[in-house]
Amino acid sequence: MLKFGLIVAGLAFLMGLVSSTIPLVEETLMKSSEATLEKDVEIAVPDTQVVLESQPLVRVGIMERYDRIDFRIQGNFSITDLNGTTIFSNIKSDRRWRCKVETSSPARFIFSILMGTFNIERNAERLAEKLRKEGYPARILPFGRNIIIGGMMVHKANRWRVIVGAYDDEQQALPFLEKLSAGNESQPRILKHRIEEPQGTIELYDSEYDRSAMLENGFRIVPESSETEVTLYDVRVGIGYHWEHIEDRIYRHVIELRIDSNSELLALNELLIDDYLKGVVPSEMHPSYPIEALKAQAVAARSYTIFKLADTPTNDPIDFPATVAFQVYSGITNEDPKTNKAVAETAGEVLKTGKKVCETFFSSNSGGHTESKEFWSAPGESYLVGKPVMPAKEAKNFNLDLTLETDAGKWIRSHPDNYSNPRGTDIEILDKNVRYFRWEVTYSRQELESIIKRKLGFDIGTLIELQPLRRGKSGRIVELEILGSHRNHKVFGELNIRRALSASTLNSSCFIVESVMDGQGNPVEITLIGAGFGHGVGMDQTAAGVMATKGLDYKKILHLFYDKASIEKIW
Repeated sequence: MLKFGLIVAGLAFLMGLVSSTIPLVEETLMKSSEATLEKDVEIAVPDTQVVLESQPLVRVGIMERYDRIDFRIQGNFSITDLNGTTIFSNIKSDRRWRCKVETSSPARFIFSILMGTFNIERNAERLAEKLRKEGYPARILPFGRNIIIGGMMVHKANRWRVIVGAYDDEQQALPFLEKLSAGNESQPRILKHRIEEPQGTIELYDSEYDRSAMLENGFRIVPESSETEVTLYDVRVGIGYHWEHIEDRIYRHVIELRIDSNSELLALNELLIDDYLKGVVPSEMHPSYPIEALKAQAVAARSYTIFKLADTPTNDPIDFPATVAFQVYSGITNEDPKTNKAVAETAGEVLKTGKKVCETFFSSNSGGHTESKEFWSAPGESYLVGKPVMPAKEAKNFNLDLTLETDAGKWIRSHPDNYSNPRGTDIEILDKNVRYFRWEVTYSRQELESIIKRKLGFDIGTLIELQPLRRGKSGRIVELEILGSHRNHKVFGELNIRRALSASTLNSSCFIVESVMDGQGNPVEITLIGAGFGHGVGMDQTAAGVMATKGLDYKKILHLFYDKASIEKIW
């Protein structure tokens, strides 16, 4: 299914194409039930997507899994169905509107296990051959689309995934995932392939029921003016994190509401990338940060968006979500003149290496040392290497190996004066981030046992010890063993570790463990002493703010965090 965007009045005509060098691929996936072949599955790789001459449109998921969605529109607008047929034309209504699902059926998926992603096909073939020799039905799935804007290739995206199995549901895949994950540094994960679209009927009506319609699968709110604004009520924000809450948010440009994969409602916002960034930058970095830090954030966010746009399968209605899982996007609710200026003054600028736009990860605070992308999966990228966040002269004298327990302990217990430590910048919101530079959290043993049981889904018995088995270059734990009286369990991946040891999500996996013991040698109280907030890969947003206060411009900030990448203007 191709995604062809309807363009808001006043925007440029469609001029370019994003085209793939990869044709339609029919990929046979085999179900791993002790190496028996049970079904064939056809997976389509997208070949085209419409973009504008100046910059691409993006489709951002802002609400998902709602039984109803209420909204209000300020300004003139039209309502169309998903094919562009007009339902209500050029109307103005300040009433509250509601849509709800009348009938629906969910999407259907096949689940496989992603073993690795490669830029070179031969490397993918080697892994697939190795897995086949071990008895696993491994296959190679090409994916990614080249991005062409104004006739210029700006991103060559084709890559190769190695996948195993084809399962009817996620539960079937979990035992194989656990087996394949054991001792595997590449951190396999479950991958979903949509093979059947959701269907349904949505009822739409205003508060007085003067206008109403029954619509198949969804509809679009198309503004008739660039000033038209749509307020969506009760948007869930920060799901799964300690700041989770509900708030009303305001958006411009096209809003599309449709049946989602779970037979419920999905809302998305379709708009140009730089308009999207106006809602991203202030959500990711507070507008009170220095302008050079905000400009660095704008370039990093734009690059990340382009990179991920090339990875988006076109049978998914959204390109990416508006959450912390991708980039936080809050519409125009948090727009600020200062962050809008940062977007405008860096318009079209991205970080590139060769023919590829960089995958410019960023996080709140590295704790003073960034992490390599190999932290997630090997091989990493040359521009995402773990390094101390300090001036080059001081970095040369840094002599700790944070992959070692002794050195990691020394580092986490210290409070070095480096760019990640924001104390004394005289910018209130930046200075507050010192609480993320170094932190502590203390649990009673029973409290932590309860959290672990809820997060892992089984009872480990009495908690005996938390034992780090492997750390990344920043000291972040990437493999942790939880020792219990009933069973031991290994947790792989920094995010999984952070979730397993917190009611919401731990600040980072860069921590050491201190325990108070009882007379029998059992822990009574467990304290995690940690450094940083987030995964630590790429740009440290706190450090970017501190660097800007010291007079460094956005290009120097970016070059510290994205080694050997160049800044190029692609529109």
